[in-house]
Amino acid sequence: MFYTAFLLNLCVATCFTTAIAANDWIFTFNNTDGELEMGSCTKIVFYTQTNATWENEDLQLQVISSDEDVAYPSRHFFNLPRNNSMPSNLWENSFNLTSEFLGYTKLYFQVVKIENDTMLVLNSSDDHMNIKVIRKPQLIDKIFVVSVAVLMSIIFINLGCAIDVEQLKQSVRKPIAPAVSFFAQFLILPILSFFYAKLIFPNSVSMQLGLFFTGISPGGGASSVWSLLLDGNINLSIVLTTIGTLESFIMIPFWIVFLGKRIFSVGEMPVPYSRIGSSIIALIIPLCIGYCIQRFMPRVSRVMTRILKPLSSCLIIFIIIFATVTNLYLFKIFSWKIILAGAVIPWTGYLIGLISSTLACLPRPDIISMTVESGIQNTGIAIFMLKFSLGQPAADITTVIPVAVALMTPIPLLMAFIFKKCFGKKDGVVNTQDPATESMLDRREAPSAINSENENKQA
Repeated sequence: MFYTAFLLNLCVATCFTTAIAANDWIFTFNNTDGELEMGSCTKIVFYTQTNATWENEDLQLQVISSDEDVAYPSRHFFNLPRNNSMPSNLWENSFNLTSEFLGYTKLYFQVVKIENDTMLVLNSSDDHMNIKVIRKPQLIDKIFVVSVAVLMSIIFINLGCAIDVEQLKQSVRKPIAPAVSFFAQFLILPILSFFYAKLIFPNSVSMQLGLFFTGISPGGGASSVWSLLLDGNINLSIVLTTIGTLESFIMIPFWIVFLGKRIFSVGEMPVPYSRIGSSIIALIIPLCIGYCIQRFMPRVSRVMTRILKPLSSCLIIFIIIFATVTNLYLFKIFSWKIILAGAVIPWTGYLIGLISSTLACLPRPDIISMTVESGIQNTGIAIFMLKFSLGQPAADITTVIPVAVALMTPIPLLMAFIFKKCFGKKDGVVNTQDPATESMLDRREAPSAINSENENKQA
């Protein structure tokens, strides 16, 4: 009993002594936060104060940058006097900090003792200096941001013109395919994208955000084109893209609040709720404008609906190419992790869509469209959200992820198309449509048949 009490008192005394020793050192910077331009060099002044005393010991201050690929100090070690018999001594020193690349890093200090070529850490500072390295703003960056906003507005105006309310009602009445698509694209894929981000980029908050934002984006307009090439249900693909876009206005904020804030908190970054909300509203407004055009300007709406697919595909490709050209410097950080991140989101989406639609016993053309829709992310929306929601340098760094996703997305589809051309049946495949699509086709074909009959009578 006495022995146990003695050990307990010894542990308490040791912890108390350690706590006092840890508080004997105070490190302060001339600034608490620093914002540097990429490629610049800045002088950092710091102050060291201690109440500790020592004799004939070689103590040193070590400056540590948490990410030296972003910024690194010109000196890492500063010598302290071998004897310190006067408490509350204050030392002032400085070093040059060189900003290497975009990103975030932290500067902090350690008191170390080098003994027999071994470095012992005696104290590590709790306080640190946050460093943010940004790129010098250029005219092409403003042009890119404005272009993305204008092009996404055009796409959503066209999408508003193409919305078929009756078809959406039919899909609600028999929501097998939309429900399976929602399950795959807005429930499973966002959760997996969060874990993929943590697994692939454990030490990079910016890359985690880029991968997560891409994973919670809705399906892209290119899915209809690939559904057509692979003998899928083209009409169902359009329905799923439309419904998915509408659902994204609710699901994107939900996932950012539910899971995204966990990534923001790790990087000590506030969740930009106002910017995210503004970007969502910025997409809803053109969608409503397009629907108003459909209601009150039907002729204009029909023209815009016809060019929706090719225009959407061309504009999204243009955004991706523009983003790549504008941010060519990002290829400096292109690595196997970036390529893996670019492949894992769409390829996992294809697999989830295939499994879920097969388990739902959907017809073969619907399975093809569901598979394609689940894997193709609207990287244009992802780039738009990242550019308008995040500050610099995160907005620049994260763009590399949706660009990588756009590059890796078509690979399985292209392989499937080549396989279909080489080994597929030469006879036509009859697409089995769902009831919602059939009713839409009947309504659209009815006016054409009436017009043809009238023309025949006039002739």
